[in-house]
Amino acid sequence: MTTPATGRRLAETEEQTEHRMRTVAAELSAAGLDTGVHDTRGVLDVRATLHREGCGPVEITYDADQYVQVTYWHAPGATPAQVVATMNAVLAVITRSP
Repeated sequence: MTTPATGRRLAETEEQTEHRMRTVAAELSAAGLDTGVHDTRGVLDVRATLHREGCGPVEITYDADQYVQVTYWHAPGATPAQVVATMNAVLAVITRSP
C-alpha cells in the first residue's frame, strides 16, 4: 500500500492495518461518535459521525492510506467571521506538530 501524498510504501502488514483501523474506530466510538469499519473491495476505512442538536452532523472518514476527510455543517446563523474562525481553528490543530 502506498500513500498518495508521498508515494512511499507503508511498512504495515494487512493485519497491522486492520488493527490500526479498528483501534481508531474504537477511540472515536469511545469519544461518542457513531463509528464503523468498512471494507470496500479489500480497502478498509473508518466512518464516524457526531450528531449535534440544531446542526447537521460532523462526518469523518479515515482510510487505510491515512487519508482523512472531515465534513460538518456550521451552526445556523453563523457569521462569516465565525465560519472562518472555526476553519482556522481546525487548520491549526491539523498542522501543528504531533
